[in-house]
Amino acid sequence: MRGPTPPPSPSTLPQAEAAPAVFGTPPGSLLVLCGITGGVLRELVDQTGCGPEDRRVLFIRLQPAASVAAHVEQALALLAEAARRLWPVWFTDVSFAMCGNDSLGRQAAGVIAREAAARVPGVNTAWAEPAARLALNGLAPRVASIQPAIELAQLSLAIGRTGLVVVADMSTVGTDARNAAALVHALEAIARHSHAGVVALFAEWPAFEQPFERILYGARWVAAPDGETAPQAEGDRAAEDSDTGPWLAPPRGSPHPMSEIEQRLYAMLGCDSELAALFQFNCSVVTVRGSRFRGDLVWTDGRLVVELDGYPDHSTRPAFRGDRHRDYELTLSGYTVLRIANDEIVQDYERAIEKIRDLVRWRRSQMIQEA
Repeated sequence: MRGPTPPPSPSTLPQAEAAPAVFGTPPGSLLVLCGITGGVLRELVDQTGCGPEDRRVLFIRLQPAASVAAHVEQALALLAEAARRLWPVWFTDVSFAMCGNDSLGRQAAGVIAREAAARVPGVNTAWAEPAARLALNGLAPRVASIQPAIELAQLSLAIGRTGLVVVADMSTVGTDARNAAALVHALEAIARHSHAGVVALFAEWPAFEQPFERILYGARWVAAPDGETAPQAEGDRAAEDSDTGPWLAPPRGSPHPMSEIEQRLYAMLGCDSELAALFQFNCSVVTVRGSRFRGDLVWTDGRLVVELDGYPDHSTRPAFRGDRHRDYELTLSGYTVLRIANDEIVQDYERAIEKIRDLVRWRRSQMIQEA
């Protein structure tokens, strides 16, 4: 069965260009992409890494709601949760790590917040100081006295001051919602007040009529390489359905700010004189097949890739199959792949480090023989 009629002469966007289009969404604007799921776009953005000016991409999923305010409240809650997970580093590079949850720590957090407001354009001390105190208590930085429009802007800056793109997955809301006008107005309000680029994802074309007509000019249909919409496996859909929290695309060359495992490993490697200078986090590797994969930890000169595997992200059939294909292409391209379970880094980090060290020394011996 055919979906709703698309806009006249819809513009087709090759799937390979979807991630650059996301990174290029102008601040304060709204772009509609159709025919692609959040899971597929996440993978494309994940492999691309940082875009122009290191813009950050945050994926959120909106649920059906009855009003503009309810949709905006959902977005605020998800942005606040992302900011909570990023703590103690806000505004891309402002660290509150020295601040403890005591009187002196709270005073220090206030000082750092005021300094950030003086240095980072747009930061509001009336939000930043109480928000930092909430984060010190492990709470989402929702400041009760701040208007939603201001809160949208401040949370966006906290997540990424060099530019944020919010990808709003509409798979749960759909295109035939009774309160479609509220959804459309909410998306426009989120883009306008947050100053972030907003990308709305729809699996099918919304009907080219009010209220969707107002946001469909400039909409793009994302085509898979064979010209057809890429189907999504049941395992992918199940994984997406179980993950309703915010997801931030990993920054290239650094540990993911939301990944406790990557942060732990980063700290451990930083204390190791033999390994510290070798590896970079979240680096792209291009294989002889022309595929581009993001390695969690990459020693480029030694052609060694370390993958950190958590059960929730690698337990579906598509993920299992994808991991094996990735290993095949990397091996074919001369890379050695080491997979370490997240639990091992938590429970036996010394063993995890020794595995990495053993392979580094083995690769060095191989490199001497190859020279």
